[in-house]
Amino acid sequence: MGEATPPVEGGAPSPARSESERLARLERTEQIALRISVAQTVLAIIGFFVGVIALYAAMNEADAVRKQQQASVWPHIRVRDLNIGVVGQERFDIIVGNRGIGPAVVKYVQVVIDGEEQTNWYDVIKPLAGDERIGISHEPILGAVISPNEDITVVSVESKYASPEIVAGFRDLVRSERSNLIICYCSVFDDCWRVNVRANEKAGVDTCPAPHPESQL
Repeated sequence: MGEATPPVEGGAPSPARSESERLARLERTEQIALRISVAQTVLAIIGFFVGVIALYAAMNEADAVRKQQQASVWPHIRVRDLNIGVVGQERFDIIVGNRGIGPAVVKYVQVVIDGEEQTNWYDVIKPLAGDERIGISHEPILGAVISPNEDITVVSVESKYASPEIVAGFRDLVRSERSNLIICYCSVFDDCWRVNVRANEKAGVDTCPAPHPESQL
């Protein structure tokens, strides 16, 4: 009889051991995948918050730039009158000036006398003259662009072309509660303001109203 062959060490693993190793490898793979997934999620969250912060910073910067631009072209309309009472040189002017640092675009002008809207200065002064012939100087500002530090004499009544009584009557009318002048103007960025002369008020508005279609103011 031949001799028995001894078992060879390192032979094929048993099926149970192979399955155990496979499960272990699978578990390690899943753990690695889970860690990668968690890391990716964390990075995504961090990236999201970084993006939000960057967007917020960009919006703040854009808002600051916009406000700086608006401030750099800010107009400021001021209305005043000029009364000269020297005998023989009587004169009364209404002057609209821009004391801002940017141009003012005049979009709306309204003159109200005794609650009635007027469309030109001559009709305001004519009732004071009766049958007397008068002359006035007038420069329309509706639609005008008033530069910084520019003054426009919108209407002037002087004794050269009207009696001193008419000049004084116009002055008293303009300074009384019977009259009012309202001007709405905008910057080049369409930021708008409304000036109410009688109430001595100025307020920001979204937009200016449409002017009277026959306005010569």
